[in-house]
Amino acid sequence: MDNKNPHSADAAALGFLYQAQYALLRLWNETSDDAVVFLETLDDVVLKVNGETILEQLKHSLSEKPPAITLASLNLWKTLKAWIDVLSELDLSRTWLHLVAVAEISPTSPLQVLVTEDQSRESLVLALQEEARRVVRERTEAEAKGETPLPHAQRAAACEAFLKLSDELQGEILSRARIKPGQKNIAQLEDELAGALTTVLAKDRAHVAAIMVEWWNRQIVHAHCGKRDKAIRRFELVKRHMEIVGDIENDALIDYFATGIPPESYRSHPMVANQINLVGGTNAELRRAITNEWRARETRSRWTNENPLRRELIASYDDRLTEEWSDRHIDMCDECDGHSEDAKKEEGRKLLKWSHYQAPNDLESIAQSITTPSYVRGSYQVLSISGRVGWHPDYRTLLELEE
Repeated sequence: MDNKNPHSADAAALGFLYQAQYALLRLWNETSDDAVVFLETLDDVVLKVNGETILEQLKHSLSEKPPAITLASLNLWKTLKAWIDVLSELDLSRTWLHLVAVAEISPTSPLQVLVTEDQSRESLVLALQEEARRVVRERTEAEAKGETPLPHAQRAAACEAFLKLSDELQGEILSRARIKPGQKNIAQLEDELAGALTTVLAKDRAHVAAIMVEWWNRQIVHAHCGKRDKAIRRFELVKRHMEIVGDIENDALIDYFATGIPPESYRSHPMVANQINLVGGTNAELRRAITNEWRARETRSRWTNENPLRRELIASYDDRLTEEWSDRHIDMCDECDGHSEDAKKEEGRKLLKWSHYQAPNDLESIAQSITTPSYVRGSYQVLSISGRVGWHPDYRTLLELEE
């Protein structure tokens, strides 16, 4: 399955993930807890800190050696166009404009002056004007000859927009601009974050970084879905970092998948559906059972990979869940003795509903740090696969499970 789908959106998806993880690293490396980051507002990443705004246009590449940035680079002109388009919303005197690229700048390019803030931009303004005029001139000449398509189609709008600006405004934009070349790509950013966690023991840095990225990605999704503010503040990140480190030091359990959604490729064990079908469960009940079964399964796997000794804790809690279920199942079987199959299904479905709605409240949590109901809900579905629990009074007989 390694063949490339010509319609794949991998590059766009990686670009968005790159923006998110770059923003995380960018915010972490700030020193002010008042710093705040936004994604895809005025620019790919917008950072506000100490009364100043930093717009960052990100150009990602997984290539081992992406083409160097030159005066003719499409990425350069796309970036200039993006900044020109939002000029009316900016106070340039308090704004910095950054082009962040995995690629390097051509060593002979006049763009080298944008690596720092203190070099004169005068020669660069002239070079950009000359390049923009060349693009416009070649398009005009080609149009006069009836040529199609016209050259430089992807840069034309940016070049025209740049030339429409006054020389003074062109210079002002470039005085606030910087290029940050040679940045890490998406495959390297998490390691870069781990390396920046200097207050964490070296053996724990990769683990802490992974959990921070998971939390951060969830915040990004919630921000874009309207479930939280689009502004993510550094103190939130620092607070979560401290919680993660504290949990690790105390060997506290973390419910990593409490709100996770199974991948489309996930297929639960057939026994989950078999158990629910025995009591006439609905498709909605089956879907949520599968979702919570996946969450619990992934959580158990993560916990035991982090610390194999947790297997005993998980097994002990499974015994507790089974005991609580058993009391109810025995009572249900007694009450259903001699009743019709429909009556047995109805009572069994009530027990299924109990495992989803009431059980998380009726039972103590596996740990104080686990406060969401998904682990209890999902664990009951995991236990139903082996037949340790079931919903129908006669589930063991009907499913031909050995005693």
